[in-house]
Amino acid sequence: MKTLLKSVAAVGIIFTLIFSTAVAAMAETYYTYDGYRYRDVDFNAGTISFSGTEDSIAELVIPDKIATKTIVGIDDYVFYNNDVLTNIDLSQAEHLATIGIGAFYGCNKLEELVVPSTVQYLSEYMLTDCSSLKSLEINMSPSIIPDEMCNRCFSLETVNIPDTVTEIRRYAFGSCASLQYIEIPATVTTIAQSAFYNCPNLTLGVWFGSYGYEYAKTHNIPYILLDSVLLGDANGDGYVNISDVTDIQRAVAEMDTLDDLRKKAADVNGDGVVTIDDATILQMYLAEFATDYPIGVVTAQ
Repeated sequence: MKTLLKSVAAVGIIFTLIFSTAVAAMAETYYTYDGYRYRDVDFNAGTISFSGTEDSIAELVIPDKIATKTIVGIDDYVFYNNDVLTNIDLSQAEHLATIGIGAFYGCNKLEELVVPSTVQYLSEYMLTDCSSLKSLEINMSPSIIPDEMCNRCFSLETVNIPDTVTEIRRYAFGSCASLQYIEIPATVTTIAQSAFYNCPNLTLGVWFGSYGYEYAKTHNIPYILLDSVLLGDANGDGYVNISDVTDIQRAVAEMDTLDDLRKKAADVNGDGVVTIDDATILQMYLAEFATDYPIGVVTAQ
């Protein structure tokens, strides 16, 4: 009986805590000033989170302050399914540290977004279903591209991944049908299988031997190597000489296999394949005959 009473008491305490938390959340006070809605983050510090506007606005500038209070955040789902907003300027919010989960979810007319350097991290579902979004510029230093950040952004054409990123999570760029090219930094060590799900026109820019390189090969995604090599330096020793001719001949005879970076250097005529023609052109170059190719020059073709 005592055990039963203790269990009931424990459940009662848990329920009270949950109920108290819910009441506190519902009791959160929102304020309106000059058409902007906000709530306090730290009353004593005078910091607030942006919670929306009184009227629907197509082009919105988020200020640094509302009245005398400083904006440090944008609330979760604050613009959820907004079908009016076409542009939002965050450049004046000099202390903006957080953009909430799903902040722009379903803003189907939003065309671009620049995330300022002050923001500390990117949020899940931040731009999900922003079907008109064409450009995303990330000027801060995130470590993670979160779940579904740009899922179903069908019009997205350009986006940068900062070289601080180590992980790209599930459906981060799912169904971005207009996305044709994106560079994967060498810092990335984890990419979810579905990160680029249903991106039929995508080519990845990757570094040889990096996680992005292996990911592109494993998932049959077209890729371009970002490493620079000397054209003609088939053995990768930093020089162009007769040894490179030998390596090309051995590769053509299937006596040796060139990795992608060496293939890039060995493809002297730039036709996409390594053949005996490349060895011949290289021999002509070494014999000091004029050629039409920038042999010995750093190339990123």
